[in-house]
Amino acid sequence: MRLAPVVLSACCALFGPASFAQSETYPAKPIRIIVATPPGSTPDVGGRLVAARLSAELKQPVVIENRPGVNGLLAAREVLRSAHDGYTLLLAPSSTMAVSPHVYPKQAGSLPADFLAVSQIYRTDFSLIVSAKSGLKTVSDVIAAAKRQPGKLVGAFASVGSASHVSLELFKQMAGVDIYVVPFNGSPAAALGVAAGDADILFETVPSTEPVVSSGKARRIAMTGTERFALTPSIPTVGESGLPGYVVTTWAGIFAPKGVPADRIQRISAAIDNVFQDPAVVQQLAASSFLPGEPSAARFQALWQSDSEVWRKVVATSPELQQEKE
Repeated sequence: MRLAPVVLSACCALFGPASFAQSETYPAKPIRIIVATPPGSTPDVGGRLVAARLSAELKQPVVIENRPGVNGLLAAREVLRSAHDGYTLLLAPSSTMAVSPHVYPKQAGSLPADFLAVSQIYRTDFSLIVSAKSGLKTVSDVIAAAKRQPGKLVGAFASVGSASHVSLELFKQMAGVDIYVVPFNGSPAAALGVAAGDADILFETVPSTEPVVSSGKARRIAMTGTERFALTPSIPTVGESGLPGYVVTTWAGIFAPKGVPADRIQRISAAIDNVFQDPAVVQQLAASSFLPGEPSAARFQALWQSDSEVWRKVVATSPELQQEKE
């Protein structure tokens, strides 16, 4: 089913920056953070952990509101419709901000150009899990099986254009293998598909896959970072286990519509940096398999753009993802 077009650039033109008192001490009222994913999703969990402490830092309530839909673009539209004064911000995952614009360019419109990075609130590596029924134990096993019988191995992913989807496409491209890919209705459903043996492999976050791994119905055989993930040190990287150079890190961050004064963006960024200095917050993030993100707005902007370019190239060379653009 095709998604209804969402022309974000038009929204920006119609609902441009509203006037506000430059002399106002910011923030002087509650801040709304519109979350691009449903309640209980990975970005939502990470966002709420940070928002609770951010309220104390800013001495104003920070209110989380979920607006899932159209790969996060509904939330983006909601933020663009608001006054561009720093009181309504977007919290979105890398799949919305760095992947969707390339998979769904018509729906995304000028999404990347309409926003500025404020702060990355968490980062985490994906894990590669395999069905316990598959007999696969290493990345080398997966590649060998895919080469031995092209198209027989089944790869699950959360939804078209999701981070788990493009991670699988990148794996196929780098390994030079043919894996039959199947979309599921979200990350938990994809993990259950692997556990049931309906799919053989899945790239997803640790929290999304832990229930099926702990049950013994799936195995976590690799992590997708440049080095072993600090929270799962016994699990090798994909590079160590058979595909050198393969790296995927997923994240969620806070974004502001263009037009928000730079000093207000820096105020939020600095406050989040202070939140990350609290060991209790770091421990809470770790409990959800998150590492603190990059609080610097400038460095996060550069990371976002770098990731976006990586996924642009993956989408451009994936026949399956090219079909979504038609």
